[in-house]
Amino acid sequence: MAKTPATPSPASPQASSSSLFLTRLFLGAACFLSGASLMVIEISAARLLSPLFGNSVYTWTALIGVILIAFSIGGYWGGRLADRRAGLDVLGWLLTGVAFLTFFIPALSTWFGPSFAKAGLIDGPVMFSLFLLAVPGALLGAVSPAAVRLYSLTSADTHIGGAAGTISMLGSLGSFVGTFLSGFFLLGTFGVRSIFVGTAVLLLVLALLAFFLAGTGAARMTKVVAMCLLAGLVGGLTGPAPVQGVIYEHESFYHRIQVSEEGTSPNRRRLLKLDSTHEGGMNPDTGELILAYQHYWRLAMLQDRPLNSALFIGAGAFGMPEEVSRTFPEATVDVAELDPEVIEAGRKFFKLDEYPNVHAHASDARHYLRTSGGKKWDLIFGDAYNGMHAIPAHLATREFFQLVSDHLTPEGVYTMNVISAVQGPKAELLAGMLATLRQVFPHLQVFAVQGDRTVTQNVIILASHHDMAPLIVDQHFPASTWQARLLRTHVPVRYLPANGQVFTDDLNPVDAIIARGLIR
Repeated sequence: MAKTPATPSPASPQASSSSLFLTRLFLGAACFLSGASLMVIEISAARLLSPLFGNSVYTWTALIGVILIAFSIGGYWGGRLADRRAGLDVLGWLLTGVAFLTFFIPALSTWFGPSFAKAGLIDGPVMFSLFLLAVPGALLGAVSPAAVRLYSLTSADTHIGGAAGTISMLGSLGSFVGTFLSGFFLLGTFGVRSIFVGTAVLLLVLALLAFFLAGTGAARMTKVVAMCLLAGLVGGLTGPAPVQGVIYEHESFYHRIQVSEEGTSPNRRRLLKLDSTHEGGMNPDTGELILAYQHYWRLAMLQDRPLNSALFIGAGAFGMPEEVSRTFPEATVDVAELDPEVIEAGRKFFKLDEYPNVHAHASDARHYLRTSGGKKWDLIFGDAYNGMHAIPAHLATREFFQLVSDHLTPEGVYTMNVISAVQGPKAELLAGMLATLRQVFPHLQVFAVQGDRTVTQNVIILASHHDMAPLIVDQHFPASTWQARLLRTHVPVRYLPANGQVFTDDLNPVDAIIARGLIR
């Protein structure tokens, strides 16, 4: 079988020095912008997966892994293709394919995302990433080897190494620019659908330039434009169906923020959802807390003394900080919340501005504690999550708990919300948390909020440097009091999991433990 002939070389005798320069300039720009587009697509795709699977390490691992595999396969295939048929029109068709599919990514996510969500938080992100990104990633991976071959032909194949080095450098620089552009500008300025449509338009323009330089006829280019514009209309106009009760949605640098409301006054429930997880709620008429675990900050009140200061790690819907301020009007209440847009949602929908003694700080908890000077609190409540069940790993280590301990008053307590079982195979996370906390705090008390100790639920850990057991085990309160409601969920020491692994900044398998708990 005869080998398909290559298209005329850009370095043919008929090619002028100016046309060779334009070809090299275009190839460099195409590789730079393709590298940038790949990273924009990858990082923006996280915003499509997060509402389904959470903004966790599993989501990011799936995205990065799928893109790397697809890009590698595309590189191999693109190299073979370039050997068989080197031409700018080939590059144009590769870019057209990527543009067409990129236009469709938001629509595909809307249509098929809920079906993939049923696969779970581990397998689901991998399969959905393959569905959305495998083919676009492979086509973008084929651009560089095809461009290397064409770039080399502009010098009659005398500088193949130089061509490969130049194209590789420009692609890597483009990836760097795309990464920073996405993280520091695009995701905080534009909606996700707009980012995909804009990226697809850029790739389409590159494809049309390739066709123009290859001398492709106007009729064929018009068909390409029409086909991609149709895809762009579908992708740009297809959005998720309105969810009943949702009163606010916003894409921030960190989350898809959603505020929903149900019920009628005076018994309304207003909930804050970040990506796939409800993070808190309240009755907007009264400020009353509506989630069972939120009441457990009151364990600090068993000491029968006023709280002068409290720090909440993770804002949720600001229900707990505000209730502390209502209960102790003179107390200073701080909140360390990573996402400033969550703080804005608190001001608009969760009464934050009505509590002048509640101070919200847009900061990572460890950074906030390190930079707070000698400030100490009577209560620190840890409730930061990064998706369903996923405690940020750096907030679950011996070093972090020591930092917390250093910022507690002598009678202060640290209360932590952990999503785990108390007993059985799903209790591995709680076992590790208890083992790690014991490295810093000599006294721990545990409460299973939902009761059944073998199921995954909100588990509250009360950590202190003084023994609070007499205030919990040896006390009896009327059944209707908050003390009785909380203390009846206390878990005696003999039922707690043992032999857990100590988590440190150097060795912290908390994400793997959470993953095992999800699939058991």
